[in-house]
Amino acid sequence: MSAKAQIGMQSGHPVSAAEFRSACGLFASGVTVVTRRLPDNEPYGMTVSSFTSVSLDPPLVLVCIDRSARFLRELSPIEPFAVNILSERQQHIAMRFASRDEENRFAGIEWTPGWSGVPLVAGVVATFACSLHQNFPSGDHLILVGAVQHIERHKGSPLIWCDRGYHCLPAVGRL
Repeated sequence: MSAKAQIGMQSGHPVSAAEFRSACGLFASGVTVVTRRLPDNEPYGMTVSSFTSVSLDPPLVLVCIDRSARFLRELSPIEPFAVNILSERQQHIAMRFASRDEENRFAGIEWTPGWSGVPLVAGVVATFACSLHQNFPSGDHLILVGAVQHIERHKGSPLIWCDRGYHCLPAVGRL
């Protein structure tokens, strides 16, 4: 019996994708743009809110990416990538990198090459440049675990995603 069928049997009805997404959307998360270089050396990135730390020793982070995403095409086992935590002033970047139009996402966006050439978006509150430590499929996503090779932290407050909208943290305790 599939896990989905088991969940449906326990609750009395199958959990729909819309119901699941709506409930998960109530958990606030930071907004990131995950970046890498494509085989033609062009920068590529996508907005990802499924990001978390995994381990302190060694330093590992995790991102979950839809298996159909262009980000995963031709991803080699040694592929470096970066997680850019967007600032509260970068909602426009989150929306651009989340759009279905994947061409020219970097047009007009300031960025620099970071560790191993990974694109680092300017104006973010933090970046994690990673080597690919592990990846494994789970449901309709691929889980990427990155070994953190370099971190940059900048002043500012992160952009937050919750309940299908962007939010900002209150000013208390900011850098």
